[in-house]
Amino acid sequence: MSLKTSDPLVPRLSLLPFLDLVWSFVGILVVIFALQSPNPPHSGRPLAVDLLAICQRDGEVWLYRDPQAAPRLYPDPELGRLLEDLAIPVEGTRNLVFAFSRDCLTTRRLFEESFGHFTTRTRPEAPNRAVVRLVLRPLAASPQAAEQLVEAWRGHGD
Repeated sequence: MSLKTSDPLVPRLSLLPFLDLVWSFVGILVVIFALQSPNPPHSGRPLAVDLLAICQRDGEVWLYRDPQAAPRLYPDPELGRLLEDLAIPVEGTRNLVFAFSRDCLTTRRLFEESFGHFTTRTRPEAPNRAVVRLVLRPLAASPQAAEQLVEAWRGHGD
């Protein structure tokens, strides 16, 4: 008995199931890469800034009370006084943005601790007492990052 390739009893290798798997895998990869393409950035709503504190080096914090005011310097030992100066009789919520550089991590920690002590001492139920919301914002490494932040704030403050 001789076996011929045309003999119906001899199984032939069919590559169609293998090719189906390969094309399915390629299709799944295409879908995954298409879904992972980055979305274009949305401009969003600018951050509301009522008070701006900038620390570019440890030991000193510059406080801007409004966009047009000149900054006031507060050294580390006076951070509690800085926060007490913010406790002016105003109703509502005030956003305090603390912008810091990588050279200001110790002062940032001290500022957060002072802010924590400040918020535990204030009474939100007191009349004419503003609620101060702290927003931490890292500054870019460029030397002009603080000036650009202040200029952007001044541009939105008009």
